[in-house]
Amino acid sequence: MELLENLKKYNEASYYDCNDIAEKLIELANMEDDGKLGEELLNALYQVKATAQNPYNSDYWRVLYNVLLAITGLE
Repeated sequence: MELLENLKKYNEASYYDCNDIAEKLIELANMEDDGKLGEELLNALYQVKATAQNPYNSDYWRVLYNVLLAITGLE
Protein backbone atom coordinates (compact mmCIF):
# COMPACT_ATOMS: atom_id res chain seq x y z
CA MET A 1 0.00 0.00 0.00
CA GLU A 2 2.89 2.38 0.74
CA LEU A 3 4.31 1.77 -2.75
CA LEU A 4 1.02 2.83 -4.33
CA GLU A 5 0.88 5.98 -2.22
CA ASN A 6 4.41 6.85 -3.32
CA LEU A 7 3.46 6.26 -6.95
CA LYS A 8 0.55 8.68 -6.56
CA LYS A 9 2.98 11.52 -5.79
CA TYR A 10 4.61 13.44 -8.59
CA ASN A 11 8.36 12.96 -8.36
CA GLU A 12 10.52 15.17 -10.50
CA ALA A 13 13.23 13.12 -12.15
CA SER A 14 15.73 15.95 -12.04
CA TYR A 15 18.58 14.02 -13.64
CA TYR A 16 16.53 12.79 -16.58
CA ASP A 17 14.24 14.33 -19.13
CA CYS A 18 11.60 12.98 -21.46
CA ASN A 19 14.25 12.34 -24.15
CA ASP A 20 16.06 9.96 -21.80
CA ILE A 21 12.83 8.15 -20.95
CA ALA A 22 11.83 7.84 -24.63
CA GLU A 23 15.24 6.50 -25.65
CA LYS A 24 15.23 3.95 -22.84
CA LEU A 25 11.68 2.78 -23.62
CA ILE A 26 12.59 2.26 -27.28
CA GLU A 27 15.70 0.36 -26.23
CA LEU A 28 13.77 -1.82 -23.77
CA ALA A 29 11.13 -2.55 -26.40
CA ASN A 30 13.91 -3.60 -28.78
CA MET A 31 12.52 -1.33 -31.46
CA GLU A 32 14.35 0.65 -34.11
CA ASP A 33 13.79 4.38 -34.00
CA ASP A 34 13.41 5.89 -37.43
CA GLY A 35 13.19 9.30 -35.80
CA LYS A 36 9.43 9.39 -36.10
CA LEU A 37 8.84 6.82 -33.36
CA GLY A 38 11.07 8.73 -30.96
CA GLU A 39 9.33 12.00 -31.79
CA GLU A 40 5.84 10.56 -31.23
CA LEU A 41 6.90 8.88 -27.99
CA LEU A 42 8.58 12.06 -26.81
CA ASN A 43 5.42 14.09 -27.47
CA ALA A 44 3.34 11.53 -25.57
CA LEU A 45 5.76 11.61 -22.63
CA TYR A 46 5.60 15.41 -22.46
CA GLN A 47 1.81 15.14 -22.29
CA VAL A 48 1.92 12.48 -19.57
CA LYS A 49 4.44 14.49 -17.56
CA ALA A 50 2.45 17.73 -17.84
CA THR A 51 -0.72 15.95 -16.81
CA ALA A 52 1.05 14.20 -13.92
CA GLN A 53 2.47 17.52 -12.66
CA ASN A 54 -0.98 19.06 -12.31
CA PRO A 55 -2.22 18.21 -8.80
CA TYR A 56 -5.84 18.61 -9.93
CA ASN A 57 -5.59 15.73 -12.39
CA SER A 58 -6.16 12.11 -11.45
CA ASP A 59 -3.48 10.19 -9.57
CA TYR A 60 -3.52 7.73 -12.47
CA TRP A 61 -1.27 10.06 -14.47
CA ARG A 62 1.29 10.30 -11.66
CA VAL A 63 1.24 6.52 -11.26
CA LEU A 64 1.79 6.07 -15.01
CA TYR A 65 4.66 8.57 -15.09
CA ASN A 66 6.34 7.02 -12.04
CA VAL A 67 5.93 3.49 -13.42
CA LEU A 68 7.55 4.60 -16.69
CA LEU A 69 10.46 5.97 -14.68
CA ALA A 70 10.72 2.69 -12.76
CA ILE A 71 10.54 0.55 -15.92
CA THR A 72 13.33 2.53 -17.54
CA GLY A 73 15.40 2.56 -14.36
CA LEU A 74 15.33 6.36 -14.37
CA GLU A 75 13.56 6.80 -11.06
